[in-house]
Amino acid sequence: MKKVVLTALVASILTLTGCASTPSPWAGVPYEEANAWRGIGVQAYDAKSLRYNGFTPSDASSWVQAGIKSPKQIVTWHRAGFTPREASKWLNKGFTLEKALEYKKQGLTIAG
Repeated sequence: MKKVVLTALVASILTLTGCASTPSPWAGVPYEEANAWRGIGVQAYDAKSLRYNGFTPSDASSWVQAGIKSPKQIVTWHRAGFTPREASKWLNKGFTLEKALEYKKQGLTIAG
């Protein structure tokens, strides 16, 4: 009986230790901020990428609402001077960022 109890105790400790050593995907993000990211539908990995590039949940919210959820797209289109709405229109019509920039420099816009 003692062996069974001891085995169960050791198994429980190992299980708890294993769970405790697995870091949360939100590690390093303040609780309230993590909730804000989750509230706009952004996963931990994407939120960390956006944070690294200077975005807050508030900044990213309009991009997500415009249907652009890829951190890479958000960052590159933003840096190129596009608003979320403009970027969404170009992307929905199948334009690359390079083509959109080319046309924008010519003064052209895209109908949404």
